[in-house]
Amino acid sequence: MKKLLTAGWLIASVFFLVACSQDSDTAKEDHGEAAGSADAEIVISISNKENEVDLVLTTESLYLQLSAEKLAEIQAEFDDERADEEDNALASAIKNMVLDNVEKFLQERIEYSLDEIESMYWDDGKIVIEVEEENFISFDDVHGDDGDILETFDEEHALEFIEAFEKIRGGS
Repeated sequence: MKKLLTAGWLIASVFFLVACSQDSDTAKEDHGEAAGSADAEIVISISNKENEVDLVLTTESLYLQLSAEKLAEIQAEFDDERADEEDNALASAIKNMVLDNVEKFLQERIEYSLDEIESMYWDDGKIVIEVEEENFISFDDVHGDDGDILETFDEEHALEFIEAFEKIRGGS
């Protein structure tokens, strides 16, 4: 449990910093809503090998978020933690406040408009995403249990994703 809470805190910290660095129009909490426009459609979405995160390309943006599977796993752990009785009401209130805030921040995503993406390619087992001006937190700043999160995607799916990105960029 402590490992999961620690991992949740680290991930939440990253996404919290992302949320703080974005303006209110681009910091979205709903996994189904793309930045900039509610009618931006998802072109392709891939999950990393461990199903921890999704990399999503829409007609207007590119974003990285925790997968629904990982969010459900964390939610189940948080529910178990909430069910554990604390010795006093203050400790219980603090625990619930922390869990509520971590849950909220886990809904955030790192997102860039397509205009901000300079290039994307596969290099030595990793998706490389170059952007004009990186936000406070970039895709390269996200790490999972196995290191750089962009190294945890399957090559075949990553190449399909990159091809879809290049196709959209060629059409814009």
